[in-house]
Amino acid sequence: MKKLTLIAAAVLFSTLTLSAKSGNEIYEANCKACHMLKPMMSETKMKQMSMQERMSMKEKMMKNMKAPPMSKVSAKLKHDFGGDKAKVVAFIKDYIVNPSADKAHCMPMALKKFGIMPAIGKALSAEELDTVANWVFDNFDSKWDEKAMNMMCNAKGGKGMMKCGGGKMEKKASGMKCGQGKCGGK
Repeated sequence: MKKLTLIAAAVLFSTLTLSAKSGNEIYEANCKACHMLKPMMSETKMKQMSMQERMSMKEKMMKNMKAPPMSKVSAKLKHDFGGDKAKVVAFIKDYIVNPSADKAHCMPMALKKFGIMPAIGKALSAEELDTVANWVFDNFDSKWDEKAMNMMCNAKGGKGMMKCGGGKMEKKASGMKCGQGKCGGK
């Protein structure tokens, strides 16, 4: 009897283990169609370009993107929540189920370009939501480069992607916004 109980427990455990999806599997099935993992060009290469070349390249890349890259999403959320994993994970779990402009932490230009994401989280189980939210936090080590974001905002004369009033980014409680709100910010 003991042997039968152990065998049944082992089968049940292996079935549960096999059915659990990894964060990458959930990303591949639900997020990949819109969010690439990393930007198309390395930040090192971008920094070697002139401002005009960088802005031109970013505009070309943005035409083919449906949503910000996951590495940037992760970096921005870590920045905005001070690296607090519990807060980032809770935000992601809530946002992918109930996305809205008021909750968004993306750059104003991204919000304007991509709009609000669909509520794909509604099709995920609580376990899958937890797994993918933790994966987004743990899988990427990129740092949010606020200086680079301000450089994009400082592109004057309408040549850059962002046409910010006064060319300055302002810190708000909900994230970065363009000064005078001319690039999609509030």
